[in-house]
Amino acid sequence: MKFTRFTKTLIALATFTIFSANAANVQTLDSTAAIVNNDIILTSELDKATKDIAQSFKKRGNNIDVVSARKAALENLITKSLILQIANQAGFQLTDSQIDTLLDQQAIRANTTRENVLKSFANGQSTAKAREEFREQFILNEVTKSRVRSRIKISDTEVDLLAKNLRDIGSVEPRYHLSQIIVPLSANANANQVQQATATVNSIRAQINNGANFNELAARYTQGALAAQGGDLGYLPESMVPAPFIPSLLKAKKGQVIGPFRSPFGIHLLKVLDISHDNVAPIKTYNANHILLTTSIIFSKEAAFNQLMALRNQILSGKITFEEAARKYSEDPGSASNGGSLGYATPERYDPAFARAMVALRPGQVSYPIESSFGYHLIKLNDIKIDRDSDNAYKEKARDLIYRRIYQEEAMLWEQELREQAYIKVLDPQLKGANINIDQDKK
Repeated sequence: MKFTRFTKTLIALATFTIFSANAANVQTLDSTAAIVNNDIILTSELDKATKDIAQSFKKRGNNIDVVSARKAALENLITKSLILQIANQAGFQLTDSQIDTLLDQQAIRANTTRENVLKSFANGQSTAKAREEFREQFILNEVTKSRVRSRIKISDTEVDLLAKNLRDIGSVEPRYHLSQIIVPLSANANANQVQQATATVNSIRAQINNGANFNELAARYTQGALAAQGGDLGYLPESMVPAPFIPSLLKAKKGQVIGPFRSPFGIHLLKVLDISHDNVAPIKTYNANHILLTTSIIFSKEAAFNQLMALRNQILSGKITFEEAARKYSEDPGSASNGGSLGYATPERYDPAFARAMVALRPGQVSYPIESSFGYHLIKLNDIKIDRDSDNAYKEKARDLIYRRIYQEEAMLWEQELREQAYIKVLDPQLKGANINIDQDKK
């Protein structure tokens, strides 16, 4: 439910206070740094996020000024707030037992312990805080994946064409380590907005020419979660780079800034941090069986979880085989009659939560109950096969690359749409004093 202007004003002015014993002194404990729809971002949250981003930049060998770090931190917190609001509206919750299962799965994938996984989220905080950070990050990822995944459509023609190109390339493909600045600009922007964005890009180019740090500028000017990374996109294979960037990228040298490029997101500048030529990764396919139980008003998530745990115990004790259990109990009409067999496929073919649990297994292992967008599953991994040179291998590789490229683009568009539909009001004195204006007023 949206706040009224009056309510927003009250929250904007509100601060949390505590009175001393003699009630004469009032100490401000916290204040509102920004309002995001019906949520507030506290100054203490922004302070911590700013410190974390400054430390992250330092670890990568980059310095960042306080205002740029604070602006990037707020961008990240705004995106986080918007996505968590969607999760709350959808009733997306995780129980303690589900968090334990997810931690165990991540520990198996990383060949470590649950405690070490939590340490990576702790950042000097308590175990309870680390679990909360893990929970929030998982929900953010899952909501984003579920919303963006439904927007992606890939044609067989696209796959066949890229598969042919990959085969022509052979075993080696260029990879580019890129950093990006995006000055936000709607695809439907008017002439005045285009002029303002172009002037900002020209100003950024001038600062770069005068020796300004590219990543610091990315943190200050880029909108959304990418700002917190200083625009760093990591290494991208050439087949994942958006087509409009390729001609300039092919001519670019290490350290060069190229652009500007116009896209539906805004105006882009790219810096080429490194170029490498690596072997094309072989296709890894997984042969798995599964048992699916769907939930409903009369069959709860807890009931599905408990029934699958009981089945898992029977399977592991030898009282019933996985295949027999799938034929008897699975509600997946496509695989139940075949003992839950899914055949060989790449993880990208499956729901993200299912895929994550499947790749965490070793051949012969049976997963704990896991939740996907279809219901609750038990997964048995039978085999992993490396396919290097078949037509199917190249097609699977092509489909994966196309999916990841489109996913990046659609995720940015989705985040931009969330921002455009939101009410955002920045109250932080440091950012307002630096003339950082990212307010958004959609009623």
